[in-house]
Amino acid sequence: MRYFVIAALLAPLWAQEDPLSFGLMLRAHSGVGLGFFGKLEQDFKPANALGKDFRLRPFATTAGANLDLLIARRLLLAGTLQLQYYDASETERGLVRPYALHYGGQLGFAAINKNLWLFYPYVGYQVGTYEVRYTNYFTEPIFFGTTQELRPLEKRTYSSNLGLVEVGLGLRRYRRGEGVTLLWGVDLGGVFAPSKGSWKASEGPEPQGVNPAQLSAGYLRFSLGFGYVKPKSEGAPSPLPAAPAPEKPKKKKKSDSEAQAAPAAPAAPGAPAPEKSGKKSRKKAAEDEE
Repeated sequence: MRYFVIAALLAPLWAQEDPLSFGLMLRAHSGVGLGFFGKLEQDFKPANALGKDFRLRPFATTAGANLDLLIARRLLLAGTLQLQYYDASETERGLVRPYALHYGGQLGFAAINKNLWLFYPYVGYQVGTYEVRYTNYFTEPIFFGTTQELRPLEKRTYSSNLGLVEVGLGLRRYRRGEGVTLLWGVDLGGVFAPSKGSWKASEGPEPQGVNPAQLSAGYLRFSLGFGYVKPKSEGAPSPLPAAPAPEKPKKKKKSDSEAQAAPAAPAAPGAPAPEKSGKKSRKKAAEDEE
């Protein structure tokens, strides 16, 4: 929780230009997890269950989907669906496999930089079902608690309606295209049940003599999705620089030499001829004097 608060306080430093003001994105996510089940392992260790050598494997595969809504450049609201599928734990007597399927909402504080990287810490709450599937491999009956008896090769499911609180950090990369925006990213976080639950059996009486249902888990998930985003304003510059507009060619002015070299217009009929050059004028003046 301390690191979550630090990340929330430092998130505004990540935002540089906030190029997006609105976004609606649908994404799928998958990853790995690590679960903690309270005292569930002890309920399968008795000699009439799976024996003292039984160990619960904590490793999980996670999968799910999110619908994310970014509003006012800072607020990120999301609806989420999450599945935690844990590894099977078994002995020669039988097998146990936990599952958790939950859905709920998330609230995050978003910060976006000019390259369309989005970072956000978030919290959420989920409701759903936490299940344990129990299978008897043995040739004799095995038990769960004092009231649940499984015959050879019989399978039974024990479930509890647990609410989960979620805390996490998310990182997204947006890539804007023609009419659609793609995203990919990663989430690091965890869930925990704030209260304990009671077990219900798929068959027979409710289990007695077992510990209450508990669950907490951490996860690392990778996301891929698409959707629509809106820039900060209609006049906001695009994250990609625009091509410069072509310059108009300038008109060249005629030089004085070109104006002098232009041919003179022909004289009108009957008009006096233009005077001859200076040499011919002096010759005519000398003849007149004689």
